[in-house]
Amino acid sequence: MNGNNQSGGIRALKSEKILEYCKTPKSFTELKELTGLSDAGLYKALNKFLEEGLIRKTEEGKYVTTDKGEKAYNNQLKSLMEEGIWIEYYGIGEDKIREILKILKSVKGEFYLKASSSSDESLLEQLIILQELNRNE
Repeated sequence: MNGNNQSGGIRALKSEKILEYCKTPKSFTELKELTGLSDAGLYKALNKFLEEGLIRKTEEGKYVTTDKGEKAYNNQLKSLMEEGIWIEYYGIGEDKIREILKILKSVKGEFYLKASSSSDESLLEQLIILQELNRNE
């Protein structure tokens, strides 16, 4: 991967975080600090999201996620990496992912996990069983 593709990917990841940051109204300056994007990069990303109806500008000039943007954010693939554990997820809140991560951190050895469930609680129950099995080894 060359440097240009890598930096383009990083910019894309940062701009996608805008939907998350704008769950509460944010100014241009706040978003610039949070994302680390240049003025031009942030302006371009904000205009794209405004045109797509994913965010809107408030009377105070702040940017906030719309219902459409909230749905798009919840359905986009997100990732979290912590202490050597990488989780890709969508359709589930980060709070639940952090609960899962806490359980996975206690598991010794190498593992690969792909999970799909219609219920967050069902997935957590399965991971708690994994944690208990690991303790008994």
